[in-house]
Amino acid sequence: MSVGLNIQENVPMRQFTSFRVGGSARFFVDIENVDAIVEAKKFAKQKEIPYFVLGRGSNVVVSDGGYEGLIIRVARGLSHFSFEDNLLVAGAGCPLARLARSSITHNLGGIHLLAGIPGTVGGAIYMNAGAYGEDVSQTLLQVKSLNASGNVITRKNVDCEFSYRHSAFQTNQEIILEATFELKPSPAEPLLAEMERVMSERRQKQPLEFPSAGSTFKRPATGFPGALIETAGLKGYKLGGAQVSEKHANFIINMGNATAQNIYDLSQFVIDRVKENSGVELTREVIFIGKF
Repeated sequence: MSVGLNIQENVPMRQFTSFRVGGSARFFVDIENVDAIVEAKKFAKQKEIPYFVLGRGSNVVVSDGGYEGLIIRVARGLSHFSFEDNLLVAGAGCPLARLARSSITHNLGGIHLLAGIPGTVGGAIYMNAGAYGEDVSQTLLQVKSLNASGNVITRKNVDCEFSYRHSAFQTNQEIILEATFELKPSPAEPLLAEMERVMSERRQKQPLEFPSAGSTFKRPATGFPGALIETAGLKGYKLGGAQVSEKHANFIINMGNATAQNIYDLSQFVIDRVKENSGVELTREVIFIGKF
C-alpha cells in the first residue's frame, strides 16, 4: 500500500452516490491533496487496476457487482475556495451549490443560477454542467489539472474544448484539480431573488424528493428529452425499483428499492423506445461504471 494513503477495501458506494444504489469499490481512498492523487494513481498502476475520480457522486452509478478498481474521491480534500475582486478560485471537490451561493454574498453574478446543481466544481467542468442559460464554461478562465505523466498543467478556457455537456477532460485522462472563474459585479439582492426563483421552479418541476442523478439524458439536436420520453408513453414507467418520474420524464428515480441494474436497464429501455417512436437517439448524462 502506498505510504500516506488511507486506502480502504470493499467500500459500499451507495453511500457516496446520489442514486443510493450500487456495489462496493475494491479499493477506495479519500484524498487530502494533489500529492495524494499522484500516489493513488501509482497504487492503481502497481495493482494493474483502473481508477475513477469521484466528487459527490451526483452523476454516477456503480454496478451492483461493484467496481474492480480504485475510487479516488476528491470531494473533501480539494474543497477549498476563495474570492479576490471578481475572481473565484475553487478546488475540484468544492460543491458547486456552495460557490453559487457564496458568489451572491460577494456581489458577483455569473454562476448564481447553478445553485441547484448538486455536483462539484470538477464534475461540473468535466460535464460542462449548466442550468437556466448558465453553464460553467461561460465564466471559467482556466483549469489546473493533473496529466497522465503526473504533471500539473494549466488549461485556458479555449483549451478545454467546451460544448454542450462536453469538455476535453472526458477524453484526455487528466484529473481536474482547481478552477478560476471570472464573475461579474452585481448587487446581491437581485441575484438572490433570481436564484430563489429558479430554485423554486426546480422544486416544483423536478422530483427532488427521490434519489436520482438529475437529468438522465442530454438534450438532443431536436426536441427535449422529457417531451420525447413522455410522447413515447413512458412517463411513470417502472422497472423494478426504478421509475421514469411522473413529475419530469427526463428523471429516472430510485423509488426506494432500485438496483443499479434497474436504473441502467430502464435508461436503455427509454433509449430504445424513444428511438423507435421518434427516430431520436438519446444519450445518457449519467455515468455508469463497473459491469452492466
